[in-house]
Amino acid sequence: MLQKITSSILYMPAEERTDRPVLGVVSGKQMSLIIDSGNSPAHARQFIKKLSTSRVPPPRLMGITHWHWDHTFGMSVWDIPTIAHVDTQKGLEVLREYSWDDESLDERVEQGLEIEFCAEMIKKEFAWDRDQIKIKLPEIIFPERLRIDLGGLTCLIERVGGDHEPGSTVFYIPEEKVLFLGDCLGPDLYAPKYYYSIDKFLGLLEKLRGYGAGTYVSSHGDPESREGLESEMKQWEEIARIVEKRGADYEGILSKLKESLGREPTQDDREMVEYLINGLEMKKNRT
Repeated sequence: MLQKITSSILYMPAEERTDRPVLGVVSGKQMSLIIDSGNSPAHARQFIKKLSTSRVPPPRLMGITHWHWDHTFGMSVWDIPTIAHVDTQKGLEVLREYSWDDESLDERVEQGLEIEFCAEMIKKEFAWDRDQIKIKLPEIIFPERLRIDLGGLTCLIERVGGDHEPGSTVFYIPEEKVLFLGDCLGPDLYAPKYYYSIDKFLGLLEKLRGYGAGTYVSSHGDPESREGLESEMKQWEEIARIVEKRGADYEGILSKLKESLGREPTQDDREMVEYLINGLEMKKNRT
């Protein structure tokens, strides 16, 4: 069974084994909108099968949060128009030129064009037939935002950017106060070191707050309440401000963070510190 967020919004949870992300469906009186296609034809077909028994209106449109493989490699299965930001289209155009055998994947990892983790997940998800990978381009392209009337429900589709991918797009259903985040809160994974840009990251947090959502759905986690995500965002902001003041002083940052949070920094806190410091180094190298 699909999981229920509201009576009009359902989702299939993420699966860590082959990095399958959350897939969502928003159902108005006239049609349903799918959010992300799945990381493979098999993943997409699993979702389609569950949709067929859920009594939702037939899907008429699909929206893509960004071009990364786990969100787009199921697109070829869906026989409905796809909506995506222009950067997503460009990213998929690049992927269309690639070969997907082990040797090609490993070569791109060596060249820095592919992430080792993603290459390994692709090998697992497509263990038997790599010929299934057929890159489909979106039919409906937008530059900044688009609003869709589903019949009694609207969906605001908007690029919010972020370090993870400049074309990262969110889907907000104002009547239900549900915001699908995709991976927009993630770091840049395609740099030599994973990183966050402090200004860009803090700006993104403020933008996400501005929607006034009550429920947030990230692609590789469980839905969170506004209170839950706000608590996390305040901690991220505190870490970012400390790194901004202390620079690359890792131990000094951890000491100040312990004092500020009133507890020992967790592994997630330490990872965030590392990514923010990496972002300062990237900025320094560019100037």
